[in-house]
Amino acid sequence: MESAPPALILASRRRALTGSSRGLSRAYGRGELIRVRTGVYYSKPAWLALKAWERYAATVAAVAASDPAVDFCYLTALRAWRLPSPKVPDYIHILTPSPHKAGKLPPTTRAARDPKTGRTGLEDVRGYGLSRHHWQSDVVGTRGFGVTSLVQTVMDCVGRLELPESVAIMDAALGNRRKEGEGLTRTDVQHAAAGLASAAKRRRILEVLELADAASESVGESRSRALIHVLGLPAPVLQHSFYDHEGFIARTDFFWPDYGVIGEFDGDSKYLDDELLGGRSARETVLAEKKREDRLRALGYTVVRWDWKAVTDPEVLRRKLEAAGVRTQKSPPRGLIRRALPGEWTT
Repeated sequence: MESAPPALILASRRRALTGSSRGLSRAYGRGELIRVRTGVYYSKPAWLALKAWERYAATVAAVAASDPAVDFCYLTALRAWRLPSPKVPDYIHILTPSPHKAGKLPPTTRAARDPKTGRTGLEDVRGYGLSRHHWQSDVVGTRGFGVTSLVQTVMDCVGRLELPESVAIMDAALGNRRKEGEGLTRTDVQHAAAGLASAAKRRRILEVLELADAASESVGESRSRALIHVLGLPAPVLQHSFYDHEGFIARTDFFWPDYGVIGEFDGDSKYLDDELLGGRSARETVLAEKKREDRLRALGYTVVRWDWKAVTDPEVLRRKLEAAGVRTQKSPPRGLIRRALPGEWTT
């Protein structure tokens, strides 16, 4: 969750500086501002230019600005802890001390209607409502907000999301991919799970923990491994290093030694992210990948690659791996996997 954007305009602050906030109401009426929450405004052109996650973050900041005592939880807290999120949530998730106030409220983002067209300009822009939860909470402060603790956030999300999403969250919480702050240990998760009142949620948490692997280096790899499990395919070795007579070749995402198959997840960022490109052009990176793959094939291995489409559609991944020679060894676990659209996941 990003901190409050500079463009967030507070009526209370305007009154403190100038003695009046009526200018904001007039600017709203002229269509120059949108009202995110009561007393919290944003430049309308700037709001329309924001990406979905940026609008979500700005709405979170507006909720916090309108109620400094608010505490965030569930998918909103997941974002605050920089853990992978399945998609932009439909709601800002907050805690309420009263069970009678639990429930969902519609979005509050508003804009004045154009007198000529009758349109607000927000018809095609998603707004985010409030989802208020009354549950046991362990709240800490991070990024200037009150949020559920890291371990509780993981418990709340893993206990409610589908397996591929849950494994991606657990991998990131346990692994060294945490960009800021400390991660969790398996003992932390086990102790937290033991304290859950629901036996079903305890089993779910421990199932995901058993599948989790801190060696996973991306959301795509985590989702791939979860789907491999769901499909009943044998578990791969992660991050295995390969060498030939020239020396080190690569450390691969997945390896099935019994089948002589190497698997690689190719996210778009590998070819588009300047940091991951390491100063090389996308064309140079593709060429280096080809040479690396040629050396692996020369050792007698089959190399199979897949992208986001495969990790959002189990049958695509199954066909790719079975075509490479990896065969189903057990009956897949029961249950459905929610299909998500490519690109929904973010870290």
